[in-house]
Amino acid sequence: FLYVQECLIIVLDVRQCASEEFKLKSVKCIAEIIKDKIVGSRKDYVSFVLVGAERTMNDLNEKDENACLNVVQYPCTQLCTWQLLLSFYKFINETSSDEGQWLDGLAVAMSLQEQAVVLKCQRQRILLFFDFNHMPQQYEDYTNITNNLLMSGIELIVSTHNIVYIDNAENNEPQAIFQASPKASSLELDNQKHALQLVSHCNASLCNFKEALGSIFKITNRRPWVWNAKLHIGNTISLSLQGIIAMKNERFLKLEKKWAEDNEQVSREEHYSVKGKEISVLPEELIDGYMLGGTAVPYDDTLVEPEPAHPPGLHFVGFAKRSSIPDAYFCGDSLYMLVHQKGNTTSARKLDALVKAMLLQKSVIVGWKIYSAKLNKPRIVVLLPQEPTETRPAALYMLEMSYQHQLQFWDFPALRTDKTECSTEQLDAVDKLIDSMDLECTLKNSQQPRKQRQNDLLPFDQLPSIHEQNVMDVLERKVLDQNRSDKQFELMLRDKNFVDKFWRVPEAIEQTSKHAAKVVKALFPLEQSHAWLEKLKAREREENELPPVKQEQEESNSDIAIDCIGLVTPAQDYKQLLQKVRSITNTTQKDAQFQSTAAQMRLVILTLLDRKKLNLVELGELLDIYRKSCLEFNSFAEYNNFAAELKQRATERDLQEFWRIMVDQQLGPLVLGEPTLDDEIRLQAYYEL
Repeated sequence: FLYVQECLIIVLDVRQCASEEFKLKSVKCIAEIIKDKIVGSRKDYVSFVLVGAERTMNDLNEKDENACLNVVQYPCTQLCTWQLLLSFYKFINETSSDEGQWLDGLAVAMSLQEQAVVLKCQRQRILLFFDFNHMPQQYEDYTNITNNLLMSGIELIVSTHNIVYIDNAENNEPQAIFQASPKASSLELDNQKHALQLVSHCNASLCNFKEALGSIFKITNRRPWVWNAKLHIGNTISLSLQGIIAMKNERFLKLEKKWAEDNEQVSREEHYSVKGKEISVLPEELIDGYMLGGTAVPYDDTLVEPEPAHPPGLHFVGFAKRSSIPDAYFCGDSLYMLVHQKGNTTSARKLDALVKAMLLQKSVIVGWKIYSAKLNKPRIVVLLPQEPTETRPAALYMLEMSYQHQLQFWDFPALRTDKTECSTEQLDAVDKLIDSMDLECTLKNSQQPRKQRQNDLLPFDQLPSIHEQNVMDVLERKVLDQNRSDKQFELMLRDKNFVDKFWRVPEAIEQTSKHAAKVVKALFPLEQSHAWLEKLKAREREENELPPVKQEQEESNSDIAIDCIGLVTPAQDYKQLLQKVRSITNTTQKDAQFQSTAAQMRLVILTLLDRKKLNLVELGELLDIYRKSCLEFNSFAEYNNFAAELKQRATERDLQEFWRIMVDQQLGPLVLGEPTLDDEIRLQAYYEL
């Protein structure tokens, strides 16, 4: 007999009353299980049982015509092959009905497992996909079936779409529960109760679809098997390509997460030194934290808001010489082969010409790829040309490449003096700004329902920045290759920019901090007060009269020293600040400084607009200067949002005279280049109050 590893019987709910979401996800989950077993070269037997079919065909019904109605079993139990996957897709198209008991499906699956005993499997498992909805179920044989499962040693995994996890209050272990629904009927709650009792009756595992895959395999990274993409090169060339997975990296080495060695002692520092003098503090004055390099970072439970998902696809960046990209830059767990879409002869001819040209020029294509909505991190990829042969068309091999993020400079606003009393909102905004800069991995409340089983405190595979991932990759390599000298790693450590490269602020935390800083700036509107300057000048004039030339020179010097826009001469202040911005050579710092200056200008304009008696001439001049500066520094989006806010305020307060200034001086939204017909229609709608 063939000695195999596992016999898996999959029971699937195909009733008409089952939700479409459940059916689609369960079929996709089963297909992924079969694919992984095929690729993993596992000698596992698989068979299927359908619950809720219109007809009845199973071994137990042949013995007793009243037993296990509306249950259909697959004709045989066989090894995982591509033909089995195709046969499964045909098998699930069985005509369905609203009848069918999930306990009957388990009974038929147990019968198939009894027949598979002759195969001498190392492990026997039943995977039940069922929608425990409002339809009534019969539980007369519940105790007998669960006892038989427990006595036979068959492992039962129950999976459905509305399972979430919390931590058990007694042992802190993950516990599966059904997601609470206010519309759940008494029958649905009863079905869910019997499903939960399977855990205690026969040691079953209750999980959602994602954890069901994890129960069958240890999945660390998922790549789609096949995907279609449009590759646009310039404005005229467009190729319809199909990506096919050509190679997968399967590692059998597992890393264990350990906070410390068994004999390692961890102590808490309760004193520090300043200029050689040791300073001690009280225990109640200490807070929990950790060291990031030489910086102490406090712990916090601030949640990092995820960025909006990018649309999946393959994007062209440019051509590069193959010799300019070292092989050491390539990374990733899979290799894709890009060919033309089946039946598309136009793309086939274009791809053939492109590959020949790239081979002739010894060039490659550099681009970026987003695999799916879940694997949404952009990956820099390189497309290598592959010469066509008699049995293979022209193709491109897609390899991932490591890269670094470009981070922007950003600053914090100056706060009020000690004499100013801050409101509760202002203090909360400052607290959120400080909390948003916490670099610690997110620690979630263990009693909040979550989709995954484990509440990971330090997810090495989900670090917020690629720099941290690079550090983990380097450390992993040093652990696995301790006996061999690594000159490249030594040169990297000697690089003076090593810390600057690998310890940048993660992009997700940077975005959250920017949002918190924006709130602080809005709650702390800074106004330049010239009262103290006028008093000082009056006192100096009383003490001694200064010559006119010297007085003019002092006034000019005082103008140059202006750092904020005041309400007395806002136009002059803004022009002087723009001169300082133009003098900055670093492009990123110049853009950040302009955004800070423009925010002050918008605040001044809104402050003048809120006055009862409006100075329309001054408002028109300020808006014209600000609009031209936004055009100069390519700040179109900021000005257009500000223009929409001005229209909203003018509409709410019925500022007809102010809006006449906006229309006469054409101070509406900015348009890039020559306005099109749509732009003119949009501007005309904007100027109509």
